[in-house]
Amino acid sequence: MSIVSSRISSLNSILKSPGARSQLLRQSNKVYFKLPKNVKDILINFENRSNIRDYEDLVCILRSSSVKDIDLEEFVTEVRKCVSLLGPIHQIFVEVLLQINWIDRSPEVKLAYKIFLEDLMCTQTYYIKCIIDTLVALFKPVESDKDKEWEAGEYRKEDIDRLSHVHDVLRKILKVVPMSTKLLLQSVRANFPYIVLGTHIHEVYIYSLLQILNYAPQLQSDILTLITNRLVMLDVNIPQPDVNDEDSAMESDNEMLDIDENTNNENKNIKPLHPLSHTLDVCMGQMIKFIDDTCYVEDKLNMEAFKKLYLDYLKIFEAIILPTYECRYVQFIMLYICSFKATVVEAFLDWLWKKTTNPNIPIILRHTSVSYIASLIAVASFVSSGLVKRTLSKLSKWIHDYINREENSEYADHNPTNHHIFYSVCQALFFIITARCKDFIHTRNDMIYLNELDLPRIISCKLNPLKSCQSEVVHNFADVSRTYQLAYCYTIIESNSRNQLPIIYDNNDSCDYTLDGFFPFSTYNLSRSAQRLTHLLYDNSEYNYNNLANEDKTDIEEFMME
Repeated sequence: MSIVSSRISSLNSILKSPGARSQLLRQSNKVYFKLPKNVKDILINFENRSNIRDYEDLVCILRSSSVKDIDLEEFVTEVRKCVSLLGPIHQIFVEVLLQINWIDRSPEVKLAYKIFLEDLMCTQTYYIKCIIDTLVALFKPVESDKDKEWEAGEYRKEDIDRLSHVHDVLRKILKVVPMSTKLLLQSVRANFPYIVLGTHIHEVYIYSLLQILNYAPQLQSDILTLITNRLVMLDVNIPQPDVNDEDSAMESDNEMLDIDENTNNENKNIKPLHPLSHTLDVCMGQMIKFIDDTCYVEDKLNMEAFKKLYLDYLKIFEAIILPTYECRYVQFIMLYICSFKATVVEAFLDWLWKKTTNPNIPIILRHTSVSYIASLIAVASFVSSGLVKRTLSKLSKWIHDYINREENSEYADHNPTNHHIFYSVCQALFFIITARCKDFIHTRNDMIYLNELDLPRIISCKLNPLKSCQSEVVHNFADVSRTYQLAYCYTIIESNSRNQLPIIYDNNDSCDYTLDGFFPFSTYNLSRSAQRLTHLLYDNSEYNYNNLANEDKTDIEEFMME
C-alpha cells in the first residue's frame, strides 16, 4: 500500500510541476514523413502531366505533416538544384514551401533555407512579393510567445537571433532587387498588427521595422510615417474615461511622479489603466529609444542624422499628428526631438507660427498650431526665457495689429465666429503668460517688458477675448495679471458673466462662442515611457499663483511701486 501511495504521490508531483503537462504533450509520438529526393523528376512529370499524384502528395506532406530537420535540409538542398524549373506553374508548390516553419529549426536548416530563398529570388523574380510577404509575417512572434513581453524594453536574445535571419534575407533582396523596396513597404503596411492585438506583438513588429533602417536607411521616412500613423490610431482609440476620469487621472499622475529613475525593477509592476494605453506606452518607449540611438553616437549628437530625423518627423507631424483631433501622447515624440537642440525648438515654433498666420490654411489647423505653440512653451523646461519673450512679442504684435485693423475698418465685424484665430492667439498669449510669468519676476526690466505687451488694451478691445477664451485660462490669467499688476480682468469677466444671453446677428450666428481648451502637451499619463520625458516637462506645481506666500506678494507689490 505504501508503494502504491508513493508512486501516486510521485506521479502527482510530476504532473503538478510547472510545465510538466506541456512537456509530456511535446514528447508524444509524432508521425514523421520522409520527403522524396527525386524532386526534379516530380516537377518535370507534373509539367508534362504524366504523374500528377506524386506532386500532389508532396504538396500535402509539406503543408500538413511533420518533417525532421535533417530530411528538410536535404530536401531544400535538392530543391535548390532545380530552382530554375520553379516557374509560375509551380506557384502552389513554392507557396507551400515558403510557409514551412524554418526560422525555429536547426542552424543547418536555417542556412540551407536562406540560401534557397536567395537563389529563388535571383532566378525567379516572379516570387519576390511572395517571399517578402512571408518574411514580413515572421516579424510577429510565434503563438506561444505572444504574451511574453520584453521586460523594461530589454530585447530577448532569442528573439533578436530569430529575427536576424529574416533581416539577412531581406537585406539581400533589397540589394539584388532595388525595386523591391516598394513591395516591402506594401507588405509591412498590410501586416502591421491591428490595435486590439497584444502589446508584445506590437513591440516585436515595431522593433523589426526599425531594424530595417540599419540596412535600408532610405526607407526611414516611410517606416517612421507608418509607425507614427499606427501609434496615433492607438492613441485616439484609448477610451476617454481612462484619461478624463479625475480619480483615474490622479492615480496615473501619482504613479508617474513616484517613479524612481534609478530603479529598473519596478517597471514590471507598472499597470496602465487600459490595454491600449499599455501598448502605446511600450511603443512610445521604443520610439524614444530609437531616436536616442539614431541621434547620439558615443554620447555625442550626430548633427547629420539628427537633422534628417527632425525633417522626417516634421513632415510626419504635419501630415498625421497636427490634423488629428485631441491626439494625447504621440506628439511628445516631437517635443523629445526638440529638446536636443535650442535652434530646433525655435525652428519648430517658427514653423507653427507660419501655419497659424497663413490664411490659406484651414482654420482648425491654424488654431491647433497656435495651441501647440502655447503648450510647448508652457511645459517644456528646455525653452529658454529669451525664446519665451520672442514668442510673446510675436503673439502680442500680431494681436495689436489685428485690433488696429478692426478698429480702423469701416466694415468692422464683431461677430466672434469670424475671429476664431484672433481668439486662439489671445488664448495662447494668456496661457503662456500664466505658465511662464515666473521667468519675469526677478528683474525690473523683465516686468517692464511684460507691461510693454499692453495687455489692458487687448482685454478691453471690442472683440472681447476674455469672453471667447476658455474660462479656466481666463481665470488663471486674471489671477496672474492682478498679482503682477499687468491688467485687471475681473470687471470684464463679471460683465461677461452678466451678459450671457446670446446676440443674434443678421447671418443667424450667435456671439455665445468659446474656444476649446486643447493644449497638447499638458499631461502625459503613460508611466513607463514617462521616465524618459518627465525631466523635459516644466513642473508648475510649485508656482500656484492663487496661493502665493504673503511675503512674496509683499515683495512684488513693493517692487512694482518703485
